Order: sequence, then structure tokens, then C-alpha cells
Amino acid sequence: MSYDYSENILVQESAGNLLRDELGWDVQFAYNTEKLGKDGTFGRENYKDILLTRYFEKALKKYNPWINENQIIEARQLLEKRLSTSSLLQLNEKKYFLIRDGIPVTVKKDNGKTEVKTAIVIDFQNPENNYFLAIKELKIHGEIYRRRTDIVGFVNGIPLLFIELKKNTVDVRHAYDDNYTDYQDTIPNLFYYNAFLVLSNGTEAKLGTLGSKFEFFHEWKRLAEGDEGSVALETMLRGICKKESFLDLFENFILYDHSGGRTAKILARNHQYLGVNEAIKAYERRELNKGKLGVFWHTQGSGKSYSMLFFAKKVRRKIQGTPTFVVLTDREELNTQISETFENCRLLGKDVKASQFIATSGEDLVEKLKGNPSFVFTLIQKFNKSDEKPIYPDHDIIIMSDEAHRSQYGIFADNMMKLLPTAARIGFTGTPLLSSDNITARTFGGYVSVYDFKRAVEDGATVPLYYENRGKKIVDLENPEITDKIINAIENADLDISQQAKLEAEFAKEIHLLTAEPRLRSIAQDFVRHYSDLWTSGKSMFVCLNKVTCVRMYDYVQEYWKKEIELLKIQLKHASQQDSLEIEKKVRWMKETEMAVVISQEQNEVQTFKKWNLDIKSHRLKMEKRELDKEFKDSKNPLRIVFVCAMWLTGFDVKCLSCLYLDKPLKAHTLMQTIARANRVNEGKSNGLIVDYIGIVKALRKALADYTANNSGTGTMDPTVDKDVLISRIVETIGKIDEYFKGRDFYLGYLINADGFKKLSFIQDAANIVCDSEEDKRMFNTYAVEIHRLMKYINRDDIDKNLRKQYEAILAIYSEIKKTRKSVDNTDLMIEINKIISDYVEIEHIPYINKEEMKRLDISAINFDFLRREFAKNKRKNLILRDLEELIQQKLGGMLHNNPDRINYYERYKQIISDYNNEQDRATIEKTFMGLLALANQMSYEEQRYVREGFSSDEELSLYDMLFREDLNKNEIKKLKEVATTLLSQIKAKIAECDHWTDKQETKATIDNLIRDILWNGLPECYDDLSISIYRKRIYEYVYTRYKEVA
Repeated sequence: MSYDYSENILVQESAGNLLRDELGWDVQFAYNTEKLGKDGTFGRENYKDILLTRYFEKALKKYNPWINENQIIEARQLLEKRLSTSSLLQLNEKKYFLIRDGIPVTVKKDNGKTEVKTAIVIDFQNPENNYFLAIKELKIHGEIYRRRTDIVGFVNGIPLLFIELKKNTVDVRHAYDDNYTDYQDTIPNLFYYNAFLVLSNGTEAKLGTLGSKFEFFHEWKRLAEGDEGSVALETMLRGICKKESFLDLFENFILYDHSGGRTAKILARNHQYLGVNEAIKAYERRELNKGKLGVFWHTQGSGKSYSMLFFAKKVRRKIQGTPTFVVLTDREELNTQISETFENCRLLGKDVKASQFIATSGEDLVEKLKGNPSFVFTLIQKFNKSDEKPIYPDHDIIIMSDEAHRSQYGIFADNMMKLLPTAARIGFTGTPLLSSDNITARTFGGYVSVYDFKRAVEDGATVPLYYENRGKKIVDLENPEITDKIINAIENADLDISQQAKLEAEFAKEIHLLTAEPRLRSIAQDFVRHYSDLWTSGKSMFVCLNKVTCVRMYDYVQEYWKKEIELLKIQLKHASQQDSLEIEKKVRWMKETEMAVVISQEQNEVQTFKKWNLDIKSHRLKMEKRELDKEFKDSKNPLRIVFVCAMWLTGFDVKCLSCLYLDKPLKAHTLMQTIARANRVNEGKSNGLIVDYIGIVKALRKALADYTANNSGTGTMDPTVDKDVLISRIVETIGKIDEYFKGRDFYLGYLINADGFKKLSFIQDAANIVCDSEEDKRMFNTYAVEIHRLMKYINRDDIDKNLRKQYEAILAIYSEIKKTRKSVDNTDLMIEINKIISDYVEIEHIPYINKEEMKRLDISAINFDFLRREFAKNKRKNLILRDLEELIQQKLGGMLHNNPDRINYYERYKQIISDYNNEQDRATIEKTFMGLLALANQMSYEEQRYVREGFSSDEELSLYDMLFREDLNKNEIKKLKEVATTLLSQIKAKIAECDHWTDKQETKATIDNLIRDILWNGLPECYDDLSISIYRKRIYEYVYTRYKEVA
């Protein structure tokens, strides 16, 4: 490929130019040009240095005129300090706060006493007053490994930005899998200070933080909320590397969440950053807006709680004054959840508990508000003092209302407004304001930020939700008409238990219809059939009308669940071998699956359930004794089905929840929050599924159609898509694959209708077609993976038998392409090549075939001409070539691990494959085969070299190769071989005596000294002191990586 189209020019050079020319960074190229030393290019003493002390110390002097040399040394040592017991993320967190808040140094006073003073290292107020440096191709050494990075960005000498780039033809995921993860292991010092990780191939870019899985790296598509959006690297660089934005993100939009005993580093997503900054602008205009900061609508699942934290954090850091934030919810579990999030992210202070900020009563709330605490967490119901005098504090009060649409109605909201007439108010919500919702708009104003359903799905912040109306598919299922009146009555009963009797009296007919045993049994039976078909999709939640119905539905589902298992066992007796394996896995899954009822306690509940001949005690015991919430959130835990009616419908995030079953009338806002339980992003999850038994989503769509209040028009208001669309996508994608094969004279019907060996033969034929080029393989794999993901949400009645068989055939071809040959470490390479060709000889369907009669090549007669002829006449050349590549890769891995000097074999292999992939004429396949064959033959010869050299193992040969020089005579070579043998045996013996020798400085020194002594005493006289020192280092590095432990 021309240099003009290489990674360096197309991506790295373009990124560097944008950073320099448009964003004002100093951009330097380091590879083979950097001079080390205090007066060198960047002032680094060695390649392990990652903090550029020249610029760091200059910044200290610039921002802290009082600082002296001793204090500069103290500040640098504190920033560079690293405890061996700290994890990489723990180190990163400690350094983040030192960089953001300043470094404490000791100051001697005139009276001889000392005090601590903070030295700032970044001027956040004046971004242009900092030195922004981007270095391309910077060499970085770890303790053992050496790497060269694409771009590292420094602010005042501190490496805060890491950019890993790939060619525009390479999937950006490779930047994560092949480079970033390797750098964490080999040069972790690069990430001690890091704030931002950027991975890109130029046309696509992802942003993440230390500790993030690839799934949680996100795009930065917009510079303003109204932008359409672009995933290109240039958009991301303009969004995060503009000096003001870069420092704003670093200072105000990074959190360390310590929830659940683990630390997660959280960086604001693009929509959170833009939205919070809009809210900050509204706060700065609060007097003009009469305290109305607006409604912050970011759809459920897009990180609304963290947005609240970012907003509070930035107000406290950047705007003068000491405001009190009143964090308002309407439910106890939400109050606990949001206060714990503030506590775990340490916005309340390090090791400060949220309990001291929670209002315990109406009186306690008023007392807290009369003071000036940084935060107050309260339920709206605590504003129950209507006769309290208004509070006019000399500081700001900011009311942050979570799920604002629910908390602004009734006497409590009126009391709040009377008590805090000067408070600024911002409403956070995961659902839009509907046309009937005038009070929320009157309280907070119009939208300050909008991130709707459509945009969240497009950005990957949430997964799409598919909707299936199962109610109309069940014969004789009778549902009452769902009116606003009954929905309001049900919601009131959920919030106030005393309203339950009123509900049952006023809507006796509807409640009787909804809870009739025949109806519930029909739904339970359908649920079992439906969800058991979706068994690979994830966990499920069933929403029932009320608490009693939850327990009844649990019992009915248990009954039909056992019957379904028995039916599957009967199917097993008549199933084919392939089908039986799948059925056995499904039966195992069903037997392992656990279910639970999750409902709140109420007085006299034992008696209430007894009237229905139900036992609540066993369920209550499970709820009290076990941590069901944690179990349900754990994708590997067998608790897979929960029955709920009010609990867990809002503010409860379960990423592995994929299927939500609805059999309860819900108000539009509550319904939107409920269905959003299934839209969270999770590894391997392509979408969520909403299954509706009562027809309630129809009412939601009507409400959304009437939506008018302050609509920004950024996207569709419907959070769900009909399941028919999902089925259409499956049909369309299978159709594309079918057409692909037809265009190459292969028909999926051949494979579907074949039996036995003929079926195996057709699978290989199809796989051989797909392996014709990398482009074909990528296309087929993409389609196959998409179909497989979507099929997880399809039950037995959704598609016809023929389509399912086409899917199974495609999956079989995909499995053939993806399968790997077993490890061949101890097998002769040429014999394995013979087996590969033999495996792809045409298998004819012969009744009563004798395996001994199948064609076999004579291993003793292997020669190149024979193998070439066999390859030339084989139909499945692409598969042979694929397996040959994999075989050589396996062998190369082992050979390089034993002896790094064999890198030339790897370079030759890469060149052969590169030539083949770049060649337009596919007739070169035989030439490529012969090239790989020649390489394999040479590798086989190399594998046996240790025997020819008189060694007992390849390991001894490796040490010998590392020490070998061309100018040695026979006696010196003999002596060198003795040294290699002695080295290996003594090093292994010494390592066997040590426990985790690479973890301790003493044991590392012991091994290093042992190598030094053996080389010094054993090597021929022609090895001088300098060369011994070089060889000693090389041998130590090899031993460090190769022999962490000795078996």
C-alpha cells in the first residue's frame, strides 16, 4: 500500500494536524528523533519516564510563585509515588485528585513551624495558560516490555490523553483488543495519570476510561445538542480536545464510583456533557428565569443519575457561593439509591455517609434547610409542614427533582414552594412531558436538555426495544377496557395501601376480569412457552396487577414450567442427535432457573394471602434472607424470573434484563419507566423485548401521539418498535445470505435437505465459498452474528419452519468457519498439513461406510509435488488455506514464545498472507499454498534444530541463540552450549524455590545476580564486560517473561 494511504498519513498525521492547526496543541514526532537527558527533546532521562518533569516543574513555578526547589521535589515525588499494593485504577484515582485539586507541600514559617500549602499544577480558569503537548510515536518502556504509542497528550507534562489509531480499513475494536489491553499489561505506567482513552480508525472513534470494557467505550458525535452527529475522529477531537472542553471534562466530568465494594471510573458521555453544560448556563441565568432552570429529559437508561452528580459537582466547583442542593424523590428506595450514589462517588466528601444528609422527618427537613448543608436528600412527602414560615437564606438553594413529573403535584409540592420561594429548581426525568403535564413545566420551565429514545438508541446509550402484543394471540383472553380512571386508581393504590379497597370496590368488574383464574392460567402457560423459547436472551420480569396476583402467577408459572420440562423430555426421545443436544441444554437451563416474588410488606399480609389459600411466608423469607436485587443483577446467577407489581419498576437497573412481560395497567410515565428496565446496554445484548398481555402499550402510544409540550423535535417519541420489524430484519438478513450463496451456485436447500456425510460435505462447501476473501468472510460473519442475536427474541410461533431451518443452516456454516483446530504443539507440522488436505477430500454419502476405507494419504511419502497436486485437485482450497494459516499461527506462537530470535519466520508468514490478501487475481491461491508449505517445512526443520545442536530441549537452544556470536571458534561454541545448559537448569531450580519471584524486588535481584554470575564465570574470554552486561539484561528479560513460575 502507498505510504500516502497508510495509517501514519491517513489517520495519525490527520489527527496531529487537527490538534496543532485548529486546537492549538504543540505536536511533536518522537520516533528515532527524541534525545534523552535533562537537556534532551522532552527532558526524559529514560524511556520509562512518563511524567515530563521539565514542563511539570515549569507549571509549578508559574502557578505557585512562592514555591522553592525543595517543595518542587516534594510535589513531584508525591505525584510519582506508587504503592506496590495499589491497583492501576486505585493509583489513577489518587493521582486524579492530586492533579485536579493540587499537591500538598510543606511550607516552613518564620517561627520555625511548618504548614501544608497546596500547589496547583493546572490552571483550570485560564485554559490557554497551560501547555498542551501531543507526542506522536513516543517510545515507552515498562519494567520488561517496550512499546511505541500512536499519540499521547500531555497537559503541563502530565500524560492525560492516550490515542490508539488503526488504518481506516481495520475495525476500531482491534485498537482495544490488540493494543490498549496489551499496553495495560506491558507499560501500565502510561496509565497512572490517564484521563481519556481514544480508539479510532479515522472514520469511527470511541472514548473510554481506565477499566472500561469495550462495550462501554462510547462515541462523541456532537458539538451541540442539535447536531445530527458524526462518529468520525475529527468530531471527537473537536469535542474533547478543544482546550476549554478538555479541562472542563477533566475537572468536572470524571467520577470514581465505589458502589458494591468495587471502583468504576465514570466519564460523562457526549449527551451528558452537553446537557449538564446547558443546565449550568440556565443556573447562571437563574435570576432572569425566576429560579426555573428547566426540565432535563434524558431517556431512561442513559445515565440520568450521573448527570445529576455532574451538575452538582460543576456548580460547586465553578460557581461562587456555597449552595445547598435539595435532592428530591417521591419513593424511599429512590431516595436511598440516589443518596448512596452521591456517597459512593464521594461528592459528599471522602468516607462521609449519606445518612447525615437525609431528612428523617418534616421537622428534621426544616431544620436542615435553615442551615447550609451541602446536600439534603428528602422525599417530597417530608414537606408536610404547611404552617412553616418561608426560608430566605443568604445562600442559594437548588432543588434537583428526580423523576420530576411525579413529585410536583399536591399539597407537598405546594408546601415546598411556599417554604423555599427563592430556590432554583431543575427537574430531571427519564420520560417526556406529556400534553396534560402543565404543572411540571410551570414549576421548572421548558426543556433545558433533551436526549430522546431514538437518539439514545442511535448512539448506543440504550438498546432498541421491540414490542409484542401477546394478548391478542391468546385465544379467548378477555381484557377489560383500560381507561384513564382505572389506571389512576391502580396507581393511587400502589402509592397508598388504604386506596386498595376503594379500587376493588369501584372497579370490581374489571379487577375480577383481570384476576380470573382461567385468564391468569392462560397467560402463565403462554409465558412459559414464550420465555423458554427465548432462553438464551437474558433475564425476565413479569409485572402483575397486585401483590396477591404476583404470588398466584408465580404458582401457575411453576406448574407449567415443570410440564414444559416433561414435554421437552418426551421430544428428546424422537430428536435427531443435533436437536437433542440443544434440547438437553434447554432442559438443563430450565431446571437451573430460579424464580422469585418481589413485593413490599404490608400489615396483616399473612391473613390477606391466607384468604386466597396462599402462603406469603416462604416468599417473604426469601426476600428478607437473600439479596435478591444483587442476584437478579448478576447475569450468571440462576435467579432469572421475578414477579413484581410496584417494586423494581423504577430506579432499578438490571443490564442483563432482556424480556419484560406486562399484565398491569400503568400510567404513561410509569409505563415508560417500567419498559425502560429492558433497554440497558449489556455485553452480547442486542435489544430488549416488551411483551404486552393487557394492551397497555396501545394507551402509551396514544399518549405520545398527543405529546406537544416543548417538543424539540429531535426524534420519535415512541420508545418501542413492533416485533414485526425485528422479524422482518431476520427475514431480510437471511434473504441476503441466501442470495449471496445463489450467486455462487450454492443453495441453502442443498444443506437443509441433505443427511449424514452429505450434510457435512455441503457445510464445508458453503464455508469454502465464504472463505474466498476476507471481505466475504467479514460480510457473512456480520450477517450471521446479527441473525443469531435477533433470533434470541423469537419464539416458536414467530417464524415458519423453513426460515428456522435456513437460520440453522447459516449457523452451521458460521460454526464451521469459526471452528479452530486442536493444539498441535507436539505434532510434526508436515504431518498436520497432510491431515488438513485429507480432511477436505470429498466425502460421498456411502451406506455402511467403513472408515478404514476412506481415502488416506501415505504419511511416509510426503513430498512437495504430491501435496501440490492434492491441493490443486481439491474443491475446498479456501478451507485448506484457512486451516494452514491457523496451523502455522499456532506453531509460530509456540516457537516465538520459546525463542524470540525466530521473529523472521513470523515476518515471512505475514508477508505471504498480505500478498495474498492484496492480490486481485484469486488464482494466486496455489502460489500462496506453496509459499506457506515451504515456510512450514522450514519451521519443521527449525523445530528439530535443538537435537542437531546436541541440546535436550528447545529452551536450551533459545538461551544459546541469545548468547551466540558469529566469530566464535569450535571450542568457544562448545563452552557456550555448556553455559546455556547450566543457565537453564540453575535458573529453573532457583525459581522453583521462590514464591511468585517476579512480585518481589529481592527475588528478582537474586535471579538477575544468578544470571550475571553464570555468564561472568562461564562465557568464553572474547565476551567483554560490556557485552556480558548486554547479554545479562537480554537473558533476564527473557526469563522474566517466560518463567513466571516453574512447573
